[in-house]
Amino acid sequence: MVDPRTQPVSRTGVAGPKFSDEDLYDLASKYSTPYFLVDEATLRRKVSEIESAFTDFRGKFRVAYSVKANFNPSVIRTFAGEGIMFDLTAPSELQFVTRAGGSADSVVYTSITETISEYEEVIGLGVRRIVVASHNGLANLSEAAARSGAVINVMVRVNPEVHVHAELRGSMGHGKFGLQFNGGSRDSAFSVLKSILSNPGLRFEGFHFHLGSQVEDPACYAEALEKLEAFVLSARRQLGHFEVRTLDIGGGLPVSYGRRVPSPRDMASRIVGQLNSLVESFGGRFTLVAESGRFLTAESTVLVCRVVNIKEFGETRYVYVDAGYHMLLDSALLRHEYPVEVVPGGRYAQQKMALVGRLCDPLDVFPISSRSKIGGAEVGKLVVFRDVGAYSIVLNMPFHSQPRPFVLMRTNDGTYRVARKGQDVDRLFADEGGDCLND
Repeated sequence: MVDPRTQPVSRTGVAGPKFSDEDLYDLASKYSTPYFLVDEATLRRKVSEIESAFTDFRGKFRVAYSVKANFNPSVIRTFAGEGIMFDLTAPSELQFVTRAGGSADSVVYTSITETISEYEEVIGLGVRRIVVASHNGLANLSEAAARSGAVINVMVRVNPEVHVHAELRGSMGHGKFGLQFNGGSRDSAFSVLKSILSNPGLRFEGFHFHLGSQVEDPACYAEALEKLEAFVLSARRQLGHFEVRTLDIGGGLPVSYGRRVPSPRDMASRIVGQLNSLVESFGGRFTLVAESGRFLTAESTVLVCRVVNIKEFGETRYVYVDAGYHMLLDSALLRHEYPVEVVPGGRYAQQKMALVGRLCDPLDVFPISSRSKIGGAEVGKLVVFRDVGAYSIVLNMPFHSQPRPFVLMRTNDGTYRVARKGQDVDRLFADEGGDCLND
């Protein structure tokens, strides 16, 4: 086994936070591997990137963080400190936000099941901006609002039914989310809008749509906005004038994962002019909200693991690490090619390389990005997976009875602290029902 600290240091030049080799090894010695490491400064920078992209919009602009991407309290507290909004879809997420420094006033709540009990709970906790996406959902919200005596600002989630070139699509035939503009049934945006406007206990706030994740062509946003404008003007002719106070265009800003993708400014520059035209068309300024989970968090975090074995099989050199896809589930589900580097690096290997995890599963082979540098891999060295801040920590599962690893954070002042304690086998055994054996 080599002593990694005596080896030459190389850099990949990849985007995202930079950590010194010495710090990574010191943290590995203190907390063991694997561990997640979050950079606070990168979280804050990603907020600024989105905000600056929409500076030409003639109205108020807000960023909303989709908590489902990473609900670590330290991450939430960082975004709360930036004064942004939060996109939530579960009462438990609301408790995380409020307990980590956010407020119910900053929440856009979008339920999927839209039950009375869920609405009663979030209204009781102070949420007043709620998105509906069905006739039954609106009826349940109306009843919950009436019981509470609160006036709720209601947004209608529409499905523009536009073709979206994206990794995960939320439009065009994906009817789980949103309402058709005019479907001829009670579950249409027109019917639901009409009911909201006639209900004195509800206040119409605006519209919401979400086209997908990893959207790379802003043309789908342009088409969705065109359809929404036509719908609003048509609805006003039939229902009379109503004000649009908020327009939430959802998320979808892409993360590179090893290849070039449009930046927030690239995306925004294609639609800001159209959004400004909507201000004129709607007859008043509205608040524009852009949601993001993946873009805000992905580049902030690395997964640090260790090379534990190397095997030659035919013409391929297999590099085994002490992590697995149970920590990077999108590598198996979506074949994400996370940028990877060996620390410290070495000469690029001429033979074919395969990076594999510690799970007894043939899917536990990590796709390797063109940005990856895995030359110089030897037993004992560290391997760093970049851009893992979105969905990896929240989807981390205890496959093979593997306890959850530490989550660490580098704060703005350069110090390192624990953002989530690592789990030991005793705690995992108890959490999985070991405490029930003596009942």
